[in-house]
Amino acid sequence: MSRNDEMSAMAQRKALLGLMGQGIDRGVFPGGVLLVQVSGRTEHLSAHGRTSVDGAGEAMVAETCFDLASLTKILATTNLALEAIQRGTLRLEDPLVSLLPQYQGPGKEPTTLLHLLEHASGLPECRPYYRAFGDEVDRAWIGTRQGRDWIRQRVAEEPLVSPPGVTALYSDLNFILLDWILERASGRTLDEAFRERVSTPLGIEDLFFVDQEDSSRVEIARRQRHFAATERCPWRGRTLVGEVHDENTFAMGGISGHAGLFGTAEAIAQVCTSWLDSFHGRASLWEEGCIRRFWTRSAVPGSTRALGFDTPSPAPKYSAAGQGFGPGSVGHNGFTGTSIWLDPQRELFVVLLTNRVHPSRENLAIRPFRPRLHDLVVDEMFGGKFRVESE
Repeated sequence: MSRNDEMSAMAQRKALLGLMGQGIDRGVFPGGVLLVQVSGRTEHLSAHGRTSVDGAGEAMVAETCFDLASLTKILATTNLALEAIQRGTLRLEDPLVSLLPQYQGPGKEPTTLLHLLEHASGLPECRPYYRAFGDEVDRAWIGTRQGRDWIRQRVAEEPLVSPPGVTALYSDLNFILLDWILERASGRTLDEAFRERVSTPLGIEDLFFVDQEDSSRVEIARRQRHFAATERCPWRGRTLVGEVHDENTFAMGGISGHAGLFGTAEAIAQVCTSWLDSFHGRASLWEEGCIRRFWTRSAVPGSTRALGFDTPSPAPKYSAAGQGFGPGSVGHNGFTGTSIWLDPQRELFVVLLTNRVHPSRENLAIRPFRPRLHDLVVDEMFGGKFRVESE
């Protein structure tokens, strides 16, 4: 590296460190980890703040494990759907009524696997099924397979709020059903299939679920790992550390298609690298044609969704990706304060992991912070050249 390159890298690092430090100082999040990779090289990796605001909180480190929340949708569930389609086990046009006979109700017959992946099934955004435990459902079912099966059945019976394929409405329920379909197709639970078909082939150890029903698995998952705290949960009456934040997933045993995955920034980077390798025709788990199909924006009117992934908003100032990511970019956000955004043309991706919901989910300061960070990354890495031509 030349002297000028060294000075440029130092300036980039200083700018990104400064903004992350502002995030801590201004209460956007108690702690976070930022990773930036360009063309296969990690250009920035830093850890900031603390794992908790409580006295027991430790300094955040690059190896800290975060509750990834809805990043589970793309890292686990979408990856497994992509893999099943490559195998020929599933097809995007498969009707749900043939894949999942329990999916019944008025207007549901036209629904396909594609509709679930692009959030166009017509199902509502979310439902607090967990609140029924102790009332409609035996409280002892919380965190068990019985609890999981009860919630799945409720989702399958949920009335539509719009016809399939007419409008896009981001919904956890789509991915609860996808998890169920993938389990039926593979004969493996989501965590087993993810381990066998994604994390192990990629050589990743630090992307994992915490199976609450098996205490020995809980102990193995948490052993010698450093976790960021999430919320002081009113429902559970404790601060959550190393247990899933999403209440429905907790009631389902810690493993679901919409939430439940934990991991580190560097482990996520390995998955992102495999996606970009596939997109550019290099050796990868995924076929180039499949990843390009999954990264193509939905044709549903008004949708920003691709298959599993999101894409930048047409109004850049409202986009989590900011103004700098190119038109072919994809990504996803997680409720706990996590996100992944990739610009395939530049071979750029940014992994931001924070615990913004600690101590309370009412803190929404991450919303303006995230696009500001992405714009700064593009400025520092590419000299402020925000937009690139589409292929």
